[in-house]
Amino acid sequence: MNWYLEVLKKYAVFSGRSRRKEYWYFALFYLLIFIALGVVDGMVGFFSIEAGIGLLGAIFALLMFIPSLAVGVRRLHDTNRSGWWTLLCLVPCIGHFVLLVFLVQDSKPGENRYGSNPKQLMEPIAGLPFELALALRYLRPKRTFVSMITLISIIGVTLGVAVLIIVMSVMSGFGQQLRERLLELNAHLKVSERGKPLSDYRSIRDEVLLNEAVSGAAPFIIGPVLVETQPDGDESPQIFTPLVRGVDLELELTVSSLVSTNNLVAGDIDVALNGLVVGKEFARMLNLRVGDFLAVHSARSFHRIRKAQQEGSEAVLLPDDFEVRGVIDTGHYEYNASFVLASIEDAQALYDLGDAVHGLSVKLHDSKQAETVRQQLLKTLPQGYVVTTWEDENTQILDALKVERNVMFFLLFFVMIVAAFGITSSQITFVVQRTPEIGTLKALGATGWQIMQVFFAQSLVVALLGLTFGFGLAQLVLEYRNEFLELLRVATGFELFPPEIYLFDKLPAQKFSEMGGDLTKIGVGSLFICLLAGVIPAWNASRLKPVEAFRHE
Repeated sequence: MNWYLEVLKKYAVFSGRSRRKEYWYFALFYLLIFIALGVVDGMVGFFSIEAGIGLLGAIFALLMFIPSLAVGVRRLHDTNRSGWWTLLCLVPCIGHFVLLVFLVQDSKPGENRYGSNPKQLMEPIAGLPFELALALRYLRPKRTFVSMITLISIIGVTLGVAVLIIVMSVMSGFGQQLRERLLELNAHLKVSERGKPLSDYRSIRDEVLLNEAVSGAAPFIIGPVLVETQPDGDESPQIFTPLVRGVDLELELTVSSLVSTNNLVAGDIDVALNGLVVGKEFARMLNLRVGDFLAVHSARSFHRIRKAQQEGSEAVLLPDDFEVRGVIDTGHYEYNASFVLASIEDAQALYDLGDAVHGLSVKLHDSKQAETVRQQLLKTLPQGYVVTTWEDENTQILDALKVERNVMFFLLFFVMIVAAFGITSSQITFVVQRTPEIGTLKALGATGWQIMQVFFAQSLVVALLGLTFGFGLAQLVLEYRNEFLELLRVATGFELFPPEIYLFDKLPAQKFSEMGGDLTKIGVGSLFICLLAGVIPAWNASRLKPVEAFRHE
């Protein structure tokens, strides 16, 4: 990266010489930045297939034209050739090949007409503090074991940061999608009367609808029943205990998508006159088809038998016959497996409620106002009424998601701690290898604090590089996550996230722009861990005495 910056410092300098390393390192980083900008152009829609370049890539290429031309001219000077040879690039194929041969040649030894050999000159990093310049010099790759450890440390930090961001994004996206699906099937608020059915629900509904934040309200009845199949022939009947939900089809559409035709798998959404709509899983478990009949034993039936026994008379348990009119798929296994829908009138009869209901489902314009509207309704409704939010109804699920996300965050942070050990190892090795140089610096007047700063600067550079690459890798993976999963499925036949279990066709993920808090935590936390990893090596280096350092040599 230093070579790239050196070229930029000599933005329009066409005189002098540039060694081979300077030119090709500049070309490498130029290519990497150009590719990265191409990816960004593709993500934001700035890439033009016809032109073969995106907006950001074009701006970058335009800005880099002069320094690219200048470093090419200086590279030709280094081989003792005129800069006019760059015009060979105008000759198709052959010109490019000849120019490439010139550019890969080594420097001509000694001085030439364009200046001194750059290999024989010192390479100070001008404009930087002494400690940072020395740290960057130490980090330059020289094909040594230490350089390999440094590279592994950067890769470790990169992967740790990327994994953290990807997992947090996916988990946040999953939680957000789950909330959206819960809100599709459940009302934002529920109004009921404490200890008894809601008898005067129509006037209460009118009172609730007066609130400007409310968009709809519908009555509901919900409770367990015992159902029995009525098979043909010698087959034994199957018994199950689902929850029956009594709904007013017209009003229910104003508060949830439960009775939406979009959920329909077979038959019709028809619950009139002893009709039932059942979930897909419920139909599968009992082998039900549209047109089949179910015997339903309700709480009313058991209550009447008990009352008859108390009166000393005999009573026969006669179930109510219901016809399966439709099969729905709500997208939630729990609803599909354990709920059946009936009309509000049939549900009232099953529970012997008369004209009463269990409560009102209320939908708001904005679900985030649930608690505020709840407090407002409690003030306007008569005493004895209870108002619960959708979060109260799904506390266990939401709390489980929150706990799981927090636990996963802290567990994955241990990945960063493991990566930090790589930084510690590389720094310790640096200290051992550079002991004589540290002694020389001490002898020349460098303080222990300055020596510590050198090694802290090394840890900082490794951390910043790892964070930069980690953020970039995470964004790239999240952008193409579904394509990667599809490729994995095609290549191995393995479905990492089966839709029937996780209830989504595409892997959800939170957008980068919405992850400000998580990204800040990951960035700051990772940087702190990486700097902390360099404390012990830096401290040991600062305590070295010149005599001991020279003795080590």
